[in-house]
Amino acid sequence: MEYTRTYERSPDTIKIWELSKKGLSAKEISHQTGWKFAKVNSALRRGRESNELPPVYKKPISHAKHHKNYMRLGSVSYILDNLNLDQVDWLASEVKRCDCETIAEMLLEYTRDAHAEHLQKKSKTKSRLWGWTKA
Repeated sequence: MEYTRTYERSPDTIKIWELSKKGLSAKEISHQTGWKFAKVNSALRRGRESNELPPVYKKPISHAKHHKNYMRLGSVSYILDNLNLDQVDWLASEVKRCDCETIAEMLLEYTRDAHAEHLQKKSKTKSRLWGWTKA
């Protein structure tokens, strides 16, 4: 059984949809109108469900043109939630050892190092993370 609407959309919902169609994000709409983010986000979801607004397309890993593969980004919280206490302690000591301020910065350094090793397998260069310098 399909349900049909028997009432008009509220003026707030219409305004949210209009602002969204102009390219504003939910956060920007919330800030501009003074409405709570949950209200704005809910109106946007209803707009997408009713095909009044286009669906949200998942962005590639980066907005940069050289990144073309879609990948969920995840979060550092996800990583920490799935480590045991000993692993978290080791990770914290590694972050400090490589003079990084955050876990994300350390992951960035690890990624750069692994990529550099991939490109120059027999090179004697490494980043500050490993403590080596160019020969």
